[in-house]
Amino acid sequence: MSYRTELMTFTVKQGMEAEAETWMRILTERQAECVQTLDRERMHYESIFKSFEGGRMRLSWFTVHGLSGERLRSSPHPIDKLHLEYWDKCIDTEVPAERLKHVVSFLPESIRQAFEARDTP
Repeated sequence: MSYRTELMTFTVKQGMEAEAETWMRILTERQAECVQTLDRERMHYESIFKSFEGGRMRLSWFTVHGLSGERLRSSPHPIDKLHLEYWDKCIDTEVPAERLKHVVSFLPESIRQAFEARDTP
């Protein structure tokens, strides 16, 4: 398999919930810019979910991406730089990220082939 499926959840710092909401609003409003950054990361699909646990806001990223993509922190794109500024401001690194173990994916052959074609540099 030349792609990875991940689901990771991060806790928002207490008191930074409004900033996290602003962050998500910016990403939503600038969605076209975000999509333009995906090729360099070999990101085939990315979704962000919001939840609350124990009174804390949590943001979860579901991604399907190739194995040869560039790292987000090396991105020259202004939207990625803004995304990382909010990440550093809002994500509570004192709380370990939750990474769910991938078990199985069900994917039509045509989609799998498209993923593999996009992952070829």
